[in-house]
Amino acid sequence: MGFHKTGLTLLAAMVLSACASNTATVPSKIAVAHGPTSIQGGNATGADDITVTTPYFAFALAQGELVDLAMMEEGKFSKDLIKSVDFSAGSGQTSLESTEIVKQTADELEIAVTRNLDGHRIISRYEVHKAYPGIKLTTTVLDPIKGNTKAGYQLTRNHPIANTADNYNDMTRMVHSHWTAGQLQNNLSELSETDGLRRSYTGKNNEFSAWLSAGSLGNLRSDLEMYTTASPQAELGLFDLKPISGNFESYLSVMRQRWSRGERVYLNAGPKLKDAKHKSGKIYAYTPKGRITADFARAAAKGHSFVSFGPEVYPITTNFGGEAKPYKKSEVEFRSEIGLAKAEVWLDGKQVAGWKINGAKWFRTGVPVPPNRTWMQWVVEDKQGNKAYSNPIWIK
Repeated sequence: MGFHKTGLTLLAAMVLSACASNTATVPSKIAVAHGPTSIQGGNATGADDITVTTPYFAFALAQGELVDLAMMEEGKFSKDLIKSVDFSAGSGQTSLESTEIVKQTADELEIAVTRNLDGHRIISRYEVHKAYPGIKLTTTVLDPIKGNTKAGYQLTRNHPIANTADNYNDMTRMVHSHWTAGQLQNNLSELSETDGLRRSYTGKNNEFSAWLSAGSLGNLRSDLEMYTTASPQAELGLFDLKPISGNFESYLSVMRQRWSRGERVYLNAGPKLKDAKHKSGKIYAYTPKGRITADFARAAAKGHSFVSFGPEVYPITTNFGGEAKPYKKSEVEFRSEIGLAKAEVWLDGKQVAGWKINGAKWFRTGVPVPPNRTWMQWVVEDKQGNKAYSNPIWIK
């Protein structure tokens, strides 16, 4: 991933300004310190350990592994939030060979760590830009691992995600408010509500990449004037960082296969992922308080969202990404300023119901939730052939 170098986005500028106005303790640039970490409750206590501070967060490396991370909250860093964020393959253990600061300026930092993973050399890179609240993680396996194993990044938190006052599955007035249209950072391909991105590895794909989000997800654009907040509401999230491009229907087909296997990964959209008309889609996420920083990131990662190339689809009962009990009713509302043409319900990879809509700008319907199934999805199309796709509703 190449970090955007056209200046701060509106979102980043607002958050950075909010942080900078609190106290003088907020870093104005990226800084690196060696030795035991200053993060409260941190695990990096060795003389050779490294702590990095930015305007958004601080993190520490011990033996090449990211073992501490603290958010910037009201001008001060929080307590340590994680035990580990690291690449893993099978049950292999790593040992450190070398740590090198490849690039260091006031605005950018890149650290390369060479380690041994059960006899296989790997290089892990940590890339940070002061204008973005997150870390690009990349690990290259120099000596391919033989056999089929699980490999990828794993995030282990110090404590489970705390319940907040914001209920992201609450349907009260959802159709009428708090849906925010934005565009996630272009390079993010998959959003997941889990803390692990490990996948089957056969020795052919030797590079693994991920984005550790510490608040917002980078370059967001909103159609409406929304309120923003800084890091006290921020969430940690681990996301795939492989660029996606090409046909959205092909991408959707792969995602439906993964849903049928029970994988709780969710749709994303970006300029490189086009529909049949070569049009880019937008992602709409449910933000209970109308905020596009942490609210948007958290909701999108949990699948409380839909992707649209024109029309819109809103849940009335169970939120997208939520769970519905069999025999309950899944109700939705469709909207389009140019008029609706048809709607569909998909169940475990097959269309099971549909409606013809004769140009209405608003249409509400619902179906019973069937038993012994994994997921259901709503799709709507407008009069010009543009579509919107919900994320799956999981069936208990």
